[in-house]
Amino acid sequence: MNHKDLIIFLKVAETGSVTQAAEALGRSQPSVTRCLQDLEASIGFALFERVGRRISLTAEGVAFEDEARRLMVMMQDLPARTRARASGLKPPLSISATYALGSGLVPYAVARWPEAERPAEVKLLQTTPNGVAQDLLSGNARIGLASLPLDVPGIICQRRYSAPLVAALPEARAAEFPEGRPVSLADVAGDTLVTMLDQTRLQGRIQQALQNAGLHPAQVIRANASLSALQFTRLLGATAIVEPVTAYGATPRGVILRALTEQIPFSFGFFAAEGTTASREASTFFDYCEAALFDLVPDVRRLDAPSPSPQDKE
Repeated sequence: MNHKDLIIFLKVAETGSVTQAAEALGRSQPSVTRCLQDLEASIGFALFERVGRRISLTAEGVAFEDEARRLMVMMQDLPARTRARASGLKPPLSISATYALGSGLVPYAVARWPEAERPAEVKLLQTTPNGVAQDLLSGNARIGLASLPLDVPGIICQRRYSAPLVAALPEARAAEFPEGRPVSLADVAGDTLVTMLDQTRLQGRIQQALQNAGLHPAQVIRANASLSALQFTRLLGATAIVEPVTAYGATPRGVILRALTEQIPFSFGFFAAEGTTASREASTFFDYCEAALFDLVPDVRRLDAPSPSPQDKE
């Protein structure tokens, strides 16, 4: 497996067609097919399956695509990182964040940073929690923001936070659910309900809350990103149960947010690789993230709040 193999794989994944990928890359169709066959043989599992006249990624192929794109970013940045290190130049502030924290929090934190003091280059990668860990371990990112738990050897959680999930409803229901009135799961059990996809994280907690209330929604949509869930609310009039960072940081027009009666926690943290020096720049960024959080998200709390100094107690 080499750099060219990954380029070919990613182009086929992007187009869903060997023929279109071959045309885009200026290669013959048989050579692209042979490359994919050799790649699958070398890694030991199928990357694609045929669906009608097109091909689509297998479950393993989806995971491989995520890793391949991350590796390509690393390879593309390698010359610049090497030159910066050799010449003593300040490297970019590289941040790896989950989709929720990357969309709902990072832009607000960077916007708070005075332009004259902000790093000359900020790089944001968005991925899964485990992808954040891999970015930190590989050096592809200096700072990580991810949901908890993230118990990966070599990764240290610098700060931890928690805030309750919220209900997102179409704006047309504002009279039914006026601002300040919490919404219970029973209130929206008859709606098309949008929840999260990953059973081991938020979806499992939402499902448990529904079971505890004896509720079984007739229609359910599951998404692996809160932004998608919020769009379902806007376009379909569905009710979404989502984490609060994306909800308060990136809610589209036509959607209202209400607190849930049931307290379902969303926990997340700021991470760095073990052994890396905690730079002043990273600490400053974490401070801006925290300030943005407490402005944006109601009921957020820091789980590892530092002890007050003697001066604070006086």
